[in-house]
Amino acid sequence: MLVFSAYAQADLYLGAELNGGLMGQAGLQNGLLDKKNYSPTFGGQLSASLRFFDRIGLEAGIGQHWSRIRLRDGAFEDEIDGFSLDLKNTSIYWNTYFAASVYFPLGRTDSYLYAKFGLSTNFYDEGSVSKSSSVQVANQGIDRDLDYTANYQASNVSLQPELGVQHKFYGGNLLSLGLRYNLGQSDFVESEYSIDDNNTGERQTDRLSSAGDAFLINLKFDFRIAHYSAKEKVRRRRSAVEDFAIDVSNKPTKPKDTTPPTNIGDRDLNVTDQVKVNSEEVIIKVWDRQTVDGDRISLNLNGEWILENYTLKKEKLELKVSLKEGLNIFVLHALNLGKIRPNTAAFTVDDGEKEHKVVLESNMKESGTLRIIYKKKNNND
Repeated sequence: MLVFSAYAQADLYLGAELNGGLMGQAGLQNGLLDKKNYSPTFGGQLSASLRFFDRIGLEAGIGQHWSRIRLRDGAFEDEIDGFSLDLKNTSIYWNTYFAASVYFPLGRTDSYLYAKFGLSTNFYDEGSVSKSSSVQVANQGIDRDLDYTANYQASNVSLQPELGVQHKFYGGNLLSLGLRYNLGQSDFVESEYSIDDNNTGERQTDRLSSAGDAFLINLKFDFRIAHYSAKEKVRRRRSAVEDFAIDVSNKPTKPKDTTPPTNIGDRDLNVTDQVKVNSEEVIIKVWDRQTVDGDRISLNLNGEWILENYTLKKEKLELKVSLKEGLNIFVLHALNLGKIRPNTAAFTVDDGEKEHKVVLESNMKESGTLRIIYKKKNNND
């Protein structure tokens, strides 16, 4: 009797990111002020994330950001030769962040395209305003007072769509580079600019409002701290080989003993994948897909050891094997855990028509298992 329990393949990450870019459009009421193109913003975040089936991700984090809206009075500069005004509206704020992502692998590489959609709640402290001018306008017979004030909201919410590329390396860690747009849903700052002409008593005003819109380049590193395999966990009532009903009656000799002396029945079989082939003879290639860290393995097919005590390399080892019609059980048996846990190997199964790629993981208690279904190809197929 077999007992199955289902697990979702998932990876748990801790991440850190840095981003920087330019502030987007700000609302100006009367055209006295212009926003300078160079209005920078920078920030960083720490996050925790779960990645399911290497395709979907959920993350949450906290960060701190700095932004500066730079303004000028273009009309005043045109009127007064040699005059320039530089207004700097600076804010520092904390945020909490939630996001969902989807990942699209680029062929058979460890690189991905990704799309992410985030929701950020931003908490503002009082910002600061600084002003500088090039000349004293009163020296040119003009007597005017300039004033700029700003009021900050306690918080606002931003939507953050992002597109980018990602690479997986060394133990499943991730490095990502993306283009993000911060789209504020309400104004975080409202300010007023005024010019009082002391000669005529005339006052001119302008108002600025900003929701914090910004274009950002985002660089992120995620460190994998845990991996949870997708599997059907097979718990034995007798032995795992008997439970799969592997028929070895037509074999002229008995299967070899394991090396070290632990047979397949001493470990649970974690069925993580299944492929279908149309040929009795297939080519199986095995290699270390990521960092070569000294993983030693044995391979078992239908109760017989087809490879023993082999150290995985970056180069692919090719094995030609024969299958029986129907269900075939292919097992990765770990002889050690290498430098990076667990023991991980990449495989391709080639039946002459299609090449299937599979990654199996094993440890000293559980063996990653692949089901290979061989069905004879009819002439009419």
